[in-house]
Amino acid sequence: MMNPPSVGTSIPAARPRAFTLVELLVVIGIIALLIGILVPVLGNARQSAQRTTCAAQLRDIASLFQMYLNDHKQRVPRVNPLPSLPDFLGYPAPGLVEVLEPYHRGATGVFRCPSDRIINPSSDPRLASFTTYFEREGTSYEYNVFFNAFAVIDKETGINKVWGAAIADSAERGIPAERLPVVHDMDPFHHKEKANPLAKNCLYADWHVAAYEMPRRNR
Repeated sequence: MMNPPSVGTSIPAARPRAFTLVELLVVIGIIALLIGILVPVLGNARQSAQRTTCAAQLRDIASLFQMYLNDHKQRVPRVNPLPSLPDFLGYPAPGLVEVLEPYHRGATGVFRCPSDRIINPSSDPRLASFTTYFEREGTSYEYNVFFNAFAVIDKETGINKVWGAAIADSAERGIPAERLPVVHDMDPFHHKEKANPLAKNCLYADWHVAAYEMPRRNR
């Protein structure tokens, strides 16, 4: 029979058990699994936030554009969608940022989509030295050149044609205002599928903002 320890005799503390290699690998695997689940979720949340910001900016641009129309008796502006290529239209025209400058007064951040990136620079050698359209064009958003047909000076009146005439002409072609783009993202910034046009945010001629819809003409 063992004698009990005498008074004042210390009992050695039990040594903590170390993780085995198997347990350590299991913990690492669980952490990796959680990271694999969280990263796509956080990425999607970030993309959603950027898409929302972009849509809000397009609504701001809509307000600027309407102020321009109000100050110019609803006359449609002539706008070069690619200011870096001054001869793109065959005649000189200012870019969208320049046209709306009296209203944004230098606050050009509204023209920069937070997801702006040149998706396929190899498609155009002139894009090779740029990472975003904002760097190259001063804006992430492309103006619909359809409206330039109504910005040409009317030979009879000597002034630009009116917005309402452009909308009416488009409707006659089977594209009503709610499906007629005014400006939209230069590239499909908001989706992994590069060729998906719905990845573009678009401001339509009835002033709502939504995913880009390819105009369809009624037969």
